[in-house]
Amino acid sequence: MDYFLGVDGGASGTACAVATGDGAVIGIGHAGPSNHILAPGGRDRARAALSGAVGHALAAAGLGPVEFRAAQFGMTGITRDTEPARVFAQVVADTLKAATVLIENDAVIARAGALAGRPGVIVIAGTGSVALGEDPSGRQARAGGWGYIFGDEGSGFAIGCGAVRAALHARDGTGEPTVLVERLGEAAGMLLTDIPMAFYEGRIDRSKIAALSRVVARAVEERDPVARRLIDEAAAALSRLVAAVIAQLRWPDGPVAVGPVGGVFEAGRTILRPLSEALARTAPSAVLVPPRLEPAAGAVLLAMRASGVPLTPTVLALLAATWELHRAGAPARA
Repeated sequence: MDYFLGVDGGASGTACAVATGDGAVIGIGHAGPSNHILAPGGRDRARAALSGAVGHALAAAGLGPVEFRAAQFGMTGITRDTEPARVFAQVVADTLKAATVLIENDAVIARAGALAGRPGVIVIAGTGSVALGEDPSGRQARAGGWGYIFGDEGSGFAIGCGAVRAALHARDGTGEPTVLVERLGEAAGMLLTDIPMAFYEGRIDRSKIAALSRVVARAVEERDPVARRLIDEAAAALSRLVAAVIAQLRWPDGPVAVGPVGGVFEAGRTILRPLSEALARTAPSAVLVPPRLEPAAGAVLLAMRASGVPLTPTVLALLAATWELHRAGAPARA
């Protein structure tokens, strides 16, 4: 029997799925972070995470070690044909057997999952932000993803950072009053005025600042004008990323599917409505669609596609159904 492996690896953890050639997911596994492969200890960390996640997935499937027909990896901070990709490929070779190994950035598998392998664009807004698209001819393009200093507009970090800035200005009397003055410190577990130094000194990281975007979203629901402006600015920035990707590719007449992915979109209509309105101005052909599958499942799709398995509606439906079934019974991500 042919087995396919899809892996989603990053800073928050490593998730993987094992599937058979008909699209049935038979095991899901989770382990710790596998990013920063070139950092001290990065290879050992990635090897442990990959071995743990794949081992858990195979155990859930009732299998011992197998040779996969194809294995697709989507890794944070890794791009195809770069030094990190070559180092990670060696880690893979030391950890498992696969006839075909494909290594891409995690945005690639997120797009495949969100759009079930179909043409279209995803816009990711988590701690960072990026947009990635693939047109019907298979050409790909991206915009954004340049990190929190040089990019990441519209991301959770950008919203959280903007919120802290606006609240500090309001406290100083140099900015518009906002409920964020009282809310942010409580959410961060410290005084508002302590947040900047805590970040500068490394006592809190970017994900902690990004988590403050949830406070902003709640403040929007309470009609706070500063919070509303922060969310509108984020939506406009994300729409520009989508528009830039659409402009780089070729599309037939008609709508272009855009899948919103990442923690920022957990705010629902609070962010999706202004994003839809912004897209109507910057990319009129764009239509927001709910993401269909998670990134690890998208990696399975790409592994199957690389092996020539047709991604028929039956295969996609079985993958979606069995992914949900096994995810419900899988251990929580490490």
